[in-house]
This record gives sequence, structure tokens and C-alpha cells, in this order.
Amino acid sequence: MNSKTLFNPDLMDDLNATQIGRIGEYLVAAMLGGYGNEVHHTPGKGYDLLVMPSDDTGVVRVNVKTKKAAKGGRRYSIRKGKTTRFRAYEADDCDIFALVCLEDMSVTFEECSNYDGKGTIYLNTTAHKQAEPYTKWRECLSQ
Repeated sequence: MNSKTLFNPDLMDDLNATQIGRIGEYLVAAMLGGYGNEVHHTPGKGYDLLVMPSDDTGVVRVNVKTKKAAKGGRRYSIRKGKTTRFRAYEADDCDIFALVCLEDMSVTFEECSNYDGKGTIYLNTTAHKQAEPYTKWRECLSQ
């Protein structure tokens, strides 16, 4: 494992989607807390985290999408619904997406409003790896 790897890739194969998602949520919550924000988990609300930024800019709803493996394209499904009845995301469902890849510890933030009516977010792998999470977070807040 390299110094940026927090997870054993062999053990990640045994994790289910719920576990992968929860790991991503806690990783982003810790990151945002480290930026000085107050962070609360919000299960069952349609978004994962409720964040009160340290600069009092208001409450921010964050939906965390987590990918386990670094292989392949960085496609994040943002469709709402369970198994058979999906619908596209709507801009007022959340404020910011946190997009996580556990294997290479890439995290970036995107404004939800940019994906109104969409079902997927695709990120360039190199750009995702090189994204500076704090900068992207601040950019999303300033919009």
C-alpha cells in the first residue's frame, strides 16, 4: 500500500455497497470537519451530510457518492430511487455532491445544480486524482 492508501484493496472486495457508501460519508465528514465546519449525518433525508460552514454562509446539504475501485472511468450514479424505479436528480435535492474514490483517496466537490435532470456524473480520472478538495469545496460554497 502507498502512503495515500487507507484501505486494503483485498479487504475492500468483501464490502457491500452500503458499507462502501458509509466509509465515503465518514471520510467526507472528517474532511469537512477538518476544514472547521460543523457536520451532521442525515440518514434517510435524500442527502448524507448537513454542513454548517465555519463562515456562517448557511446550511449546506451534501450528497456523498463513493466509488470503491480506481479502475475504469469515474462514473457516479446520481439517480434517485431503489432498484426498479429511478428518476433523474433534481437541482433542489442537495447543494453539493462529494465524489470519492476510496482506492486512491480522491475527493472532489461539485455543485448539484450543475447536474439537474442528469443520472450520472463522469469525472476525468487524472483530474479527479489531482483535484484539491478544499479548493473545490470553497468554489462550490461561493456559487
